Amino acid sequence: MEYRVEEKFVCTEGELLILTGRLSPLMQEDAHHGEERRYQIRSLYFDDYENSCFAETMDGVNDRKKFRIRIYGGCADKISLEVKYKRNGMTRKDSCMLTEEQCRAIMAGRIPAYKKDAPKVLRMLYLSMQTMLLRPVVIVQYERTAFVNKAGNVRVTFDRNISASADIRRFLDSKVRVLPVMEKGKHILEVKYDEVLPASIAQALETGRLQQTPYSKYRECRIAAEAYNTGGML
Repeated sequence: MEYRVEEKFVCTEGELLILTGRLSPLMQEDAHHGEERRYQIRSLYFDDYENSCFAETMDGVNDRKKFRIRIYGGCADKISLEVKYKRNGMTRKDSCMLTEEQCRAIMAGRIPAYKKDAPKVLRMLYLSMQTMLLRPVVIVQYERTAFVNKAGNVRVTFDRNISASADIRRFLDSKVRVLPVMEKGKHILEVKYDEVLPASIAQALETGRLQQTPYSKYRECRIAAEAYNTGGML
């Protein structure tokens, strides 16, 4: 996948309702949507022994990457290992599928024998686990409403109920106890596209009040989970 523009905004519940209403006639809803026009995403993020990923995110380092394992709807039937790159305000993502056995081994810090035919992302993760002591550090969970448009490869997402957990062992459970990290009624709007955002979509997203933000779910959830963890696991 090539690098894409990624813009983030904090929006209110009212703005979310207005914007989703405007986008519905212009874009297709994500196929993962349930009856409530949203779906749950749960990600397990990694960091090394120096907490480099966290430090780079805090410092806004221009060229960085993060590993994560992702499931949807609290279901372990489909487990994805991803590495997300960020450079000059643009992002790209590479991924591969994991079996539940592979996922549990990684969660436990077990590194299997090197295999040349393993997917590149998996080989990269294993190498980082060996050389940088990469390990899972936080669970990030939220509910997403998403719209897509083929023209410009546009994807607009609204993420609600962003929450954290430090109880890594429960990542594959159907439900996980989490700690909300955003003020009630506030959500994250993300706009991703290849080069130019189609004018009709840009106009639909205009409210006169949205301000771009460097908000990082990973960063905020690390801070919340670490703070809470001083008094006990989530």
